[in-house]
Amino acid sequence: MRICLLVSTLLACAGCVGIEAGTHGSLKGYRYSTSKYVLEKVIHNVITKSNLFYQDSVKDYYNDDTAYITLHVPEGEYVYKYTFRYYGDKEYWDTSRTAEIFIAIVHTEMRDGRSVPVRKYNAEVKKELTERFEHAFISKIDSSLGMKHKVES
Repeated sequence: MRICLLVSTLLACAGCVGIEAGTHGSLKGYRYSTSKYVLEKVIHNVITKSNLFYQDSVKDYYNDDTAYITLHVPEGEYVYKYTFRYYGDKEYWDTSRTAEIFIAIVHTEMRDGRSVPVRKYNAEVKKELTERFEHAFISKIDSSLGMKHKVES
């Protein structure tokens, strides 16, 4: 079902590239030594106060404010759309002493308007996309929490 949703989203979004990390995978993860609920509160505060990005206003499966959040990160005439997910489920969130978010999906506009399959992306492009997310968003979370994240692959 996720693949169908992603494919239909990609077809509806002509000129966009979609990277989906897979059902249980991720493009890159960021783990913190705090609970999911503390991390969630910090993330909402960071989003609310930022002028570098904004949360998608359309609520759906991939932007539900509980498990998934979709951010738009404008850069010049292009907009990078990152969907990240909180690791785990409610039981994990209620008991774990650590919390993690991971990049689940990235959509980015291509200069020539083509869509490029995920497998065509090389490590350099994936690195560029994760660095953009880290600069605009993750660094603000680290600062607000007063701790550095641990990278999860």
